[in-house]
This record gives sequence, C-alpha cells and structure tokens, in this order.
Amino acid sequence: MDIGIIARRYAKALIAYAVEQKAEDVVYQEILMFVKNYQEIKQVAEVLDNPLLASEQKINIICQAASNEASPVFRKFAALVVSHHREAFLPFIAHSFIGLYRKMKHISIGQLITAVPVADKEADRLEKWIEDLAANSTDVILDKKVDPKILGGFIFEIDDYRLDASVATQFEKIKKQFIEKNKRIV
Repeated sequence: MDIGIIARRYAKALIAYAVEQKAEDVVYQEILMFVKNYQEIKQVAEVLDNPLLASEQKINIICQAASNEASPVFRKFAALVVSHHREAFLPFIAHSFIGLYRKMKHISIGQLITAVPVADKEADRLEKWIEDLAANSTDVILDKKVDPKILGGFIFEIDDYRLDASVATQFEKIKKQFIEKNKRIV
C-alpha cells in the first residue's frame, strides 16, 4: 500500500476524531511538537523502527515526543497506530494532519526571504496586509529567513504565489538580456 494513502487515511481519522472531541487545536500543537522532536532527536526515529520494543513503551515515547502530558485523544491515536504496526508512518501521518488542519482552519504559511533580518513590526504589517487581501479570512503565519545570497530586496512566497523582488534575480535578468543582445551583434 502507498505511504501517502496510509498517512492520509490516518490523518483524516485523527482530525475527525479530534474535532468530535473538540480537541483539534490541542492535537495540532502536539503534532507540531512531535514533528519537531522527530526531526531533532534521532532516538525517536530509532524507537519507532525498533521491533523489539514493547507497544506500551512505543506509545509512551511517541506521547512524550508530542507533549509532556499528551492529551487523551493523542494517546488513543498513538495506541491505534502502534497496534496496527504503522508507527513507521507517523511522520507522514503528522505532516498530512498538519496540512488537513491548516486547510480546515484557513491557515496559510508564507515565507519571507530577505538579505538582512527584517524587523518584527514590518513582518507583522506584511502579515496583516496579506490577511486583508484574502477573501476567505485566511490566517497567515509568516516564516522569516535571511539569505545574504539574494543581495537585497526580498522573496515572498505563499501557497502557489511567489514574488521575487531580489537584487540577485534582477542582476540575473539583466545578464540574460545583455547576453541575448550581444548574440545578435556577433
């Protein structure tokens, strides 16, 4: 069976159960923490792949990776995943759940790349402007990155939209135009 199909099914089941229990926001935070800890702490992945570890130990470690005190909804879900021997798919399930939750709550993730750090005040203004533009009352979470390679300006991405106003891109465009003109002369 395809990993994506398995992950999507479990994620849909988790979000449906969490909504039913009115715990979707808590579970979302736990899933975010689980993903963060899974990426940063290599032992979590080793535990999930270890066939010799007892199911209860795996469930406890999964819950600890998600929160110091995991919610009953998350604990029950972890038990379901472990009982069906799908713990290796947990990172994929988590990412699928995050996508479903954000779609359900109308949350968009934007990325702002600048050559130098941008002030929080300016980033907040940009977030507010984007939220005002959105017709379906979308919440925007802005991820700020600093990349000196762009030389100046900014690159802004949200969903399928990309606005590249970087100096490096402008230089590249000028270079291509210059090369094209010079090819015709020779």
